[in-house]
Amino acid sequence: MINVTEILSLKDIKVIGAFPNDLKGFSGCSIDSRKIKKDELFIAIKGDNTDGHNYLKAVFDKGVRAAIVNDKWLKKNKAGFKGKTLFAVRDTIKSLGELAKIHKNRFGIPVICLGGSNGKTSTKDMTAHLLSGKYNLLYSEGNLNNHLGLPLTLLKMNSKHNLCLLEAGSNHFNELEYLCGIAEPDYALVTNIGREHLEFFKDLNGVAKEEFTLYDYVRKSGGVCFANLDDDYIRKYFIKKKCFSYAYTRNADVKGVFRGYTKLFNPMIEVAYKDGNFKIVIPTFGKHSVYNGLAAISVALYFGMKPVEIKKQMKTYEPEVSQRMQLIKTNNFLIINDAYNSNPDSVKLGLETIAEFGTKGRKHIVIADMLEMGKKSTEAHQEVGRLVRKLGFRNLYTYGKASYHIFRNAGRLENNFHFKDKYELAELLKRVVRKGDLIYFKASRGMKLEDVISELIKNKI
Repeated sequence: MINVTEILSLKDIKVIGAFPNDLKGFSGCSIDSRKIKKDELFIAIKGDNTDGHNYLKAVFDKGVRAAIVNDKWLKKNKAGFKGKTLFAVRDTIKSLGELAKIHKNRFGIPVICLGGSNGKTSTKDMTAHLLSGKYNLLYSEGNLNNHLGLPLTLLKMNSKHNLCLLEAGSNHFNELEYLCGIAEPDYALVTNIGREHLEFFKDLNGVAKEEFTLYDYVRKSGGVCFANLDDDYIRKYFIKKKCFSYAYTRNADVKGVFRGYTKLFNPMIEVAYKDGNFKIVIPTFGKHSVYNGLAAISVALYFGMKPVEIKKQMKTYEPEVSQRMQLIKTNNFLIINDAYNSNPDSVKLGLETIAEFGTKGRKHIVIADMLEMGKKSTEAHQEVGRLVRKLGFRNLYTYGKASYHIFRNAGRLENNFHFKDKYELAELLKRVVRKGDLIYFKASRGMKLEDVISELIKNKI
């Protein structure tokens, strides 16, 4: 329940229109006019592609009793909403964050913020699943990790929760500082430092500077940082700084040893903590799970879960469809959809996983552009092309302007094709893929390679 008193605590807020005496609060908040329920508060957000203010009439027609709007918009549109309850503020986006902070502070439960370049959504979901075996956990759903998603998650907090896990994402400097100001985390975990959003961060030092905002905030407030000591940047950050550490190649509070894969290509690891150790299978596909799994297990151990509890809870973990390495089985072949996010480091992990994966048929590698690489784009795509050749793949299909450099640098393969049209790519795959083959898709989300996958599944080749 979000109390009216919380809303009235917002800076420079003005109440416009009728204010029912029986209006004490709302069951939640929504910025989506299509999904809002009549007992929720609507917050009108103006984005790049749409303006929530344009849907206020539809929202009130659903029975919603009040909305937060920008005061500049209201001055021009007030006449059309006589008799409606409107809360006017200078900036609805900032007020969303402010309201989330006010609401969170009612409960005073510990908050964990999880960031990093690669694997943060998968790690967050796995960590959430483990912690849910012991705690009544509030956690970010999907990849709701930005200036809108994070506060919307906090606004779901209620008296039954006793722990909160938030994913925090950034592609520009100072975005994590803003999110920390809202969430006020007591704990922080950064999965790794990789080549993400280089168009804005320039280089790895820039990435580290932004991601370590989480660590800086938590250390200043006296909280606990979870540190992956296998990552060079994170290890250097924590020289002479206290942390709860985990690693495969270094001495750490939680030490992992990779023990190979199951028949389903699920990683098996052995975990050493304090005076004991235990073996556990991470029920997700691929090499990246080795790292995500140890991070999640380390957090669970720190928060008091016993190995037997962790193993039992891990067995029931099922990755979300939107995560990495989604397996799609058809009658004739296997699709691995890893086109959710892409940068040179995640591509490397993905290709190494496919190279190690045993299959009776051929392997087809479909790669589209890695976006937001900035001046590093050409070099990064050239590197991927050389890696495809080095790992011994024989069938490569690239799509997009930047991926032309992958095509060129992969050299002479059995099949090496570049496409400017994704549907032409789909048509070729329909002709060349045979029964028992594997097709691996990798790209940034903006390239929409799921269109190609849909074409293949639709035709049931």
